[in-house]
Amino acid sequence: MALPRVTSPTYELTIPSSGEKVSYRPFLVKEEKTLLMAMEARDNQAMTKAMQDIITSCTDGEVDLKSLASFDIEYFFLQLRGRSIGEVLTINPHRPENFKCCKEAKEEDICEVNINIDDIVLDTSKIKNTEIKITDDIGLKLKFPQLETVQKYATEGEDIEAENVFKLIIDCIEYIWDGDEIYKAKDSTKKELNDFIESLSSSQFVNVREFFESMPRLSHTIDWECGKCKKSTPVIIEGIDSFFG
Repeated sequence: MALPRVTSPTYELTIPSSGEKVSYRPFLVKEEKTLLMAMEARDNQAMTKAMQDIITSCTDGEVDLKSLASFDIEYFFLQLRGRSIGEVLTINPHRPENFKCCKEAKEEDICEVNINIDDIVLDTSKIKNTEIKITDDIGLKLKFPQLETVQKYATEGEDIEAENVFKLIIDCIEYIWDGDEIYKAKDSTKKELNDFIESLSSSQFVNVREFFESMPRLSHTIDWECGKCKKSTPVIIEGIDSFFG
């Protein structure tokens, strides 16, 4: 006789970059096992693949991962984790740098903080239009970078270096227009795209950079409290890794 199967509830989520509503189920033990193995390996690529595979499984493949921005993936996965394991995350961040309080304080001190996932929001109000007008006739259409693209060019724990900013921008060009003529990026070489970007004036390039700078980041403000003297300070945690620390 076959064993019973547990039915999973269904939830709805709004994709931050597009406003599209998608349905998903919590992840199962077999999927959580994949996640835990990736986290133990401390491998960003393995973690990214695990998140993407779990999102695909929990949406029955209805979500096109290639259409999701890096912040979409992080936000989606955080919400998915909340509905699967619990709405309250417990993290243990280290003492903030340069935060001084009592004589007993040490740099390696940690503070246990509980965060309700429903309190974590992405502010998409400042996102710039994906179509950037360069002149009256010329412009380019950009797409949000995928999580793998950001990880490819970012140094762990640091901002993207200037040289890699250009590479990231080139990877995110969807097409360039000149009047009624459309030039798709996939039909152009990297050199041609690079030459186009380098031909822009400083003021024109600012408009391109502002598009990427306007992307929301997964962040949340917590109160870090010293366990010895109880003095506290607000701290902003950013990035998906910070919510699993």
